[in-house]
Amino acid sequence: MMRFVVYLVIAGVFAAATASLPARGRTALKQDTCFSDSAPADQRIAACSTAIRSSRQSSLKASALLNRAGAYGQKGEYGRAADDSSEAIRQAPSAMAYYTRALAYHDLGEDEQAIRDCNEALAIDPNSENAFFIRGAARQQLADFSNAIKDYSDALRLDPSRADAVFARGTANFSSGEYQAAVADFSKAIRHW
Repeated sequence: MMRFVVYLVIAGVFAAATASLPARGRTALKQDTCFSDSAPADQRIAACSTAIRSSRQSSLKASALLNRAGAYGQKGEYGRAADDSSEAIRQAPSAMAYYTRALAYHDLGEDEQAIRDCNEALAIDPNSENAFFIRGAARQQLADFSNAIKDYSDALRLDPSRADAVFARGTANFSSGEYQAAVADFSKAIRHW
């Protein structure tokens, strides 16, 4: 469930990023469901595939690749999400491209690679709350609870209302034996939801 929520959050970020495209590019893509986070994943994949084939601009192609990667992630096709994110990185490296690929790697169980990609994302954008969150999840999976807690806390420093980070930090606190901190986080997460 939490992974689906993260892919939805990333889809919203992609939609917001699309709004910054030049007007000519936005007009051409407005009709395309590729950049609509409310469209079903299969429709987004088809629309993004069309946008990728027709785009001559690397930044626009990278945006379509990342949107398609998000749709693949929502469907559980993490290998395809990683492939599209890798191509987006080749087209136009960005923090978003790196943390999107990191999420796919995490979902594939390749947490060391996910951490490396999050580090790349944070080198580009030190305030990338999604990179902190995904790196925290990868570290938690590797039982590196103290660093996971730090990453979730950094994500919360950037967005204090992020309930998924509060809940995830609570699970990391619980796993590390910090039960009072876990209860505090779980209580806060309940209030957010």
